[in-house]
Amino acid sequence: AAAAAAAGGGRTYEEEALSVEDATAKLAALSDTRVRPALDLMGKMMANVSKAPAEPKYRRMRLSNKLVAEGLVHVPGARQFLVAHGWRIVEREFLELPPSDDPAAQAAAQGAAQAAGQA
Repeated sequence: AAAAAAAGGGRTYEEEALSVEDATAKLAALSDTRVRPALDLMGKMMANVSKAPAEPKYRRMRLSNKLVAEGLVHVPGARQFLVAHGWRIVEREFLELPPSDDPAAQAAAQGAAQAAGQA
């Protein structure tokens, strides 16, 4: 990250990829007060995508946004959990859920994220 910043780039939000199980375990290891912002935000994100799956504004989050940062940047494992469920980091500062060619798989991923938010 320091090399990217020195080369004129901004912050990088990329992290080591984890499996769904490892990302879930990483979140589960946090205290409720530490993980709650991530779970609340992820639940809201999934609810929005579920009710309007074709709406781009629900499928893309700017990670530098203060509220998004509180839920996804400052909570260890939150971005890794979403990436394990099909979201991806694009243009260095956005988290995006690409349109799926497999709606059933995407629905299952959304259900898993919503279930994690209710745990």
